Amino acid sequence: MTRLLLMGDVVLRCQRRADMENDTTISIPEWQALISEQYAHLYGIVVKAGMRYFESTSTITADGSTSYTLPVDHDETIGIDRTVDSSGRKVELDELMVQERNAFSGQTGDALCYALSGQTIVFYPRPLTGTYTHVYVAQSPDISAISDETTFDVVTGDGEAFLVWGVTVKAQAKRDKDTTLAIQERNAAEVRFNEDCCLRALINPRRRVIVRGPNDPGWGGGYGNQIDDPGGWWSR
Repeated sequence: MTRLLLMGDVVLRCQRRADMENDTTISIPEWQALISEQYAHLYGIVVKAGMRYFESTSTITADGSTSYTLPVDHDETIGIDRTVDSSGRKVELDELMVQERNAFSGQTGDALCYALSGQTIVFYPRPLTGTYTHVYVAQSPDISAISDETTFDVVTGDGEAFLVWGVTVKAQAKRDKDTTLAIQERNAAEVRFNEDCCLRALINPRRRVIVRGPNDPGWGGGYGNQIDDPGGWWSR
């Protein structure tokens, strides 16, 4: 599910859709700025659908620090994994809620949980060593300054339509043109694109994963932490 388009081609398509190919009211840099703005909206739709499409990772090497700085482009965290052996096996850390912030007070060792605090990640217990992988969604990139020959990903054909019609609405509004058709087309493309994003895993239904909570006496994180006792459930 990838649809790469050249910036120069997208600018031309937006100009044609707005019937403004020879209109100098909007400069090329402004067209690109409008495209970048609409692309951020497209990017957000993909992220909110839970597609794991725009996904990044960063490696954290534990050294006993109280916290670790988030990546500069961090938007949302998907999860954090701890590497458990040299073969690369990993276990997922659970996220502590604010009410559980004292669950591991004063303890050190392999982290079982994490929390986001300000612009940092805090591990619980505090690990003195170890390698952790932070899986996250980066901020939508600013594509307003890329060259005409540079591509960017609009994901699907409906994503392209949503982008082009969305830019058309903004461009026509600046020229005091009737935006009714452009708005209708943009909204219809947005509905289709939302459906595209939800159908990436076409036949696999979502399922609930149950794990132990940190206050459950048998909770230890890592392998084998699925349980049958509903009193200790975390549902995620």
